[in-house]
Amino acid sequence: MDSFIVTFWGRIFSTLKWVSPFQLIFSYLPSRFKTHGFVDVWVLLNLLFSIITVFLSTRFHESICVKILLIYAWLRVLEIVVYQTNVLFFDGYGKANTSSPYRLRSYRRIVILSLHNYTEIIFWFAAAYSYFRNQFGLYASKLGSFIGATYYSLVTMATLGYGDISPDNDYGRCIVLLHVAVAVFMTILILARLVSYLPMPQTMDEDEINKSST
Repeated sequence: MDSFIVTFWGRIFSTLKWVSPFQLIFSYLPSRFKTHGFVDVWVLLNLLFSIITVFLSTRFHESICVKILLIYAWLRVLEIVVYQTNVLFFDGYGKANTSSPYRLRSYRRIVILSLHNYTEIIFWFAAAYSYFRNQFGLYASKLGSFIGATYYSLVTMATLGYGDISPDNDYGRCIVLLHVAVAVFMTILILARLVSYLPMPQTMDEDEINKSST
């Protein structure tokens, strides 16, 4: 029996996936290129692209090119969140008993891709912190370097909260709040997938053996 709340959010995220650059490109690709290999290359190229964007945002702060790249950065972060949410909750919903049930290419692959996405988000937000460094008051100079921006993004992504860099106004706080929300989601997602991938250790407890076999 379908759940209203699952169906409701499933339709929203099914619509949101069309906002992503990947979905638009993938839908127009010839069928021979619509492979898992294309997805892998897409993830690797975007990771490299995010690193380059951090460098450009620190060196060419006012460039129109950097502004365009940051718009793409927000779209790409949204794409990652929507994709991961669909894979986790909605892509296989209601397909378990169909003639062609939904299946992942491999659990190992999805974990590795998730780690790539996690790292990519760090660099996308590092680029944003560098570009919007004036929203961080006295700490702006620290975010003007590749290391400084990446450091703050990694600390925020890991939710460590050292407090050595902090936003100076509500606009900067909104960027950090968005980053933390994405960070918590991605951290929980990756940990859940890593734990599920670990093999269950053998046990000598008879009750545990009976429970695992039922």
